[in-house]
Amino acid sequence: MMMERSIITKQEAYLGYEILVAAEGPFRAKPDGPESLRTYHKTNVSIWLAGQMIREWGESPAMLFVSRDDAIEFGFEIGRMIVTQRYKSSAFNPLARVRKLLKLPRLLFSN
Repeated sequence: MMMERSIITKQEAYLGYEILVAAEGPFRAKPDGPESLRTYHKTNVSIWLAGQMIREWGESPAMLFVSRDDAIEFGFEIGRMIVTQRYKSSAFNPLARVRKLLKLPRLLFSN
């Protein structure tokens, strides 16, 4: 029985961002051997804000997954971690932004 490859895309809203996860597969573990029944799936994660993809946040983990559902769930976990990290970053933290601005003149005039 030959399994056809497909790409399944799912979307989730998290903290104002859209997380898109595409799971592709199944791939044969040993494509040369017709007796090989072991397969795996790959995942790709992209983060979107206000209809624009955030370029630096395209992630394709190097992990292989047994099922498509595992690949999708892991993709959402990665997406949530990335969004949470951005949400807590200095772009959304006014106190951290002030600290960076105070350090900037010192850096410009240091040897």
